[in-house]
Amino acid sequence: MQDLDYSAPVNDTEFLNFDDEEVADDYMPDAEETRLTENTGWSSRTRAVSKYLQVLFEEEADYGRKSLSMDNMLTGKTRKEASRMFFEALVLKTRDYIHVEQRNPVGDITIKPRMKLMKSNF
Repeated sequence: MQDLDYSAPVNDTEFLNFDDEEVADDYMPDAEETRLTENTGWSSRTRAVSKYLQVLFEEEADYGRKSLSMDNMLTGKTRKEASRMFFEALVLKTRDYIHVEQRNPVGDITIKPRMKLMKSNF
């Protein structure tokens, strides 16, 4: 359970409160960019959640942790924020950017990064 000991700050997911049209989308890939850019065409919220998870995984790696707990990430979030984060996690799972695991039907969801997530530029 030590791997899942992360609790996100309350206001770090403000991007979940905006409708997708309201979120600024200024991403322009650089011609010399060496990271994956297949995420162009994604909604701005999907890109924001991807970047958010990428940063969290990088921070957690400093502590030797390789996964995040969905329950801990959503502590203190509204139902709207939680449902949007859950939806975006499903989108990223479908596109093979993260691996999700839930041992029990109503249990916590463990999220692990895939190489595509960590090498992408959002």
